[in-house]
Amino acid sequence: MPINNGTKRCVSVVLRDQKDLEHALRLLKRKLKRENFYVELRKREFYQKPSEIKKAKKRRRKAIDGTELGQSK
Repeated sequence: MPINNGTKRCVSVVLRDQKDLEHALRLLKRKLKRENFYVELRKREFYQKPSEIKKAKKRRRKAIDGTELGQSK
């Protein structure tokens, strides 16, 4: 399922038996990991102002470009 900003996800696991509870939990964790749920949860742990997000993106671009390392184009 693709990640949509601000929309709800529908991740579900069908429990076949009461004995399969551990298996269902492992399956749920695997599905959440595949959808990057934990990454997004960590990202949303603290509020970031839009200006802070822009500054961070700009710093990442500079680091990738190498302009911050003194390399000229």
